[in-house]
Amino acid sequence: MTTYTLAADIGGTNSTFALTAASDEVFTTRLDSQAFSDFDAVLSEFLNQADVASENIISACFAIAGPVSGETATVTNLPWIVNTQAVADKFGIAHVRLCNDFEAVGQGIAGLADDDLLSLQAGEPDLNAPRAVIGAGTGLGQAFLIPRTHNGVQQWQVFPTEGGHTDFAPMEVAQIPLWEKLTQRLGHVSYERVVSGRGLVEIYRFLQETGQAAESSACREAMLAGDAAAEISRFALVEQDELALMAIDWFIRLYGAQAGNFALSILPRGGFYLAGGIAAKNRAAFEDGRFIEAFLNKGRMRPILERVPVRLILRSDVGLLGAQLLSKQVQ
Repeated sequence: MTTYTLAADIGGTNSTFALTAASDEVFTTRLDSQAFSDFDAVLSEFLNQADVASENIISACFAIAGPVSGETATVTNLPWIVNTQAVADKFGIAHVRLCNDFEAVGQGIAGLADDDLLSLQAGEPDLNAPRAVIGAGTGLGQAFLIPRTHNGVQQWQVFPTEGGHTDFAPMEVAQIPLWEKLTQRLGHVSYERVVSGRGLVEIYRFLQETGQAAESSACREAMLAGDAAAEISRFALVEQDELALMAIDWFIRLYGAQAGNFALSILPRGGFYLAGGIAAKNRAAFEDGRFIEAFLNKGRMRPILERVPVRLILRSDVGLLGAQLLSKQVQ
């Protein structure tokens, strides 16, 4: 009987699964999270597509985009609750582990090759110092990593955080009306409200409603028909649409500001990493200096942040990679 390990990166927009036998990946797919009522349904669909009996899966690791408390996790942007014992009982999987999605991203960094990374700032690397990772997607994830030595080999212990939900503060006068608009509607405005896929759409709408640039009918129709954030990125990159370009500019600078806030909290001389599809898909805009300038714009603390190496992760599956590594440790 062939036995398998299962890894999955469970997000508010997509859930990506990978089934591995021995050391070879045998089946992987991405499913639309929004199309399923709960976690059991999306896992069942994956098993159907993979055509494998769940009893043959000896261990699984599910990286969840949301807080993990003991054996239970909740998906922040979906009404899903995942419990290890419930999954084991229903599907017959012997060993189940849950982790925050950014714990998986942090673990996955160790498996990246040099060409999976794009340097945004060389800094002054110190391998004995902490690392940090931030990533905007459906939400805004953050984690930090502490080096430790095990049997003479340096490893990294990952600590996920909910730092994406810290208070958003305008970094310039022009951003104050955006903060006011969101505060009136939401009460509390976190950085995730502006630095995420939904945040990009919020910025775009704010700029359009305040008359800072005209909206093209083509972009408006594309946003209504598909993924609004992805269409804004595409119209900025491919069509050079004025409003989309302005929205991306605001987004990148707000992203850099929050990244700098996080870096000041951790001082990650071991490396500061940007994950998530938004940055990788808009790499040229992140390379041109706007992100790093906002990252460094911390007054007297600028020289400290100039010493932090900043890397953009080009692989979109780094979280899944980390979950695969953890799935092998569950047994």
